[in-house]
Amino acid sequence: MYNSKWVGELKLCFDICKNGRTILSTLNHRGPFIVQRSFYPECNIPHVYLLYPPGGLVGGDRLILNVDLAAFSQVLLTMPSATKFYCSNGPYVILNQQFVLDKNSSLEWLPQCSILFPQAKVIIDTTFFLEQGSRLIGFDTLCFGFPLLQKSFEEGELNSKLHIRLFNCIGLMDRLRINKGVLDKIGGFQMSAIFFATPSDQLMLDQIKLYLQTSSVKLYGATLLGELLIVRLLDNDNRILNKILCFMWSMVRPKIIGCNAVFPRIWFT
Repeated sequence: MYNSKWVGELKLCFDICKNGRTILSTLNHRGPFIVQRSFYPECNIPHVYLLYPPGGLVGGDRLILNVDLAAFSQVLLTMPSATKFYCSNGPYVILNQQFVLDKNSSLEWLPQCSILFPQAKVIIDTTFFLEQGSRLIGFDTLCFGFPLLQKSFEEGELNSKLHIRLFNCIGLMDRLRINKGVLDKIGGFQMSAIFFATPSDQLMLDQIKLYLQTSSVKLYGATLLGELLIVRLLDNDNRILNKILCFMWSMVRPKIIGCNAVFPRIWFT
């Protein structure tokens, strides 16, 4: 069931220099799972682009991502395009992602959409470990099938786990299992997104809810788990979800990261 055809590994460590700039101090990779050089569109915070295999992932493939942020370092991680999971005749694609944030560091995890094609079999395990004073903004979008082409997630399977472990509490432990392409757990929608940010407060939650009330998303929910803001979105249009996720990021970034949103250039190419 878990026989691996191809393994890609990427290890990234970020440290802070004396001048306050965060640098990529360690880069270890195996296979065509790499990053471009760091860009600095806002002085000290690097924008780093993860490059997944351009041909997509098939059953038996495995990707392992480990990211470590040293104390007081800051980084924004994104990618140039969607991650595609294609149909499988048996084996699963396995994606393991772990992020460790040392004291007073900040991470912005802003990946593109993950597209799960009909008959894809996928396991995704994502964990964030946050030390005291660390900050996190992130989102993730799953597309089941291909709504624009009227393709369903026929016979597809997903086992997804997301754990955000805060310094002083469990935080979020979230799990989504989809079997045989049945999307009842997400209301029959073909797209599901989650947005998370910490540290947050009631005022931030109220502002997010007010914005969502005026948006065109089909279904949403927003709550606070201690200082962790969680927003869930359901729709069938990735353009709508992406617009909302990016806008919420721009809303909370000044308070959490301390500066206005600077959109990664790769999003416009």
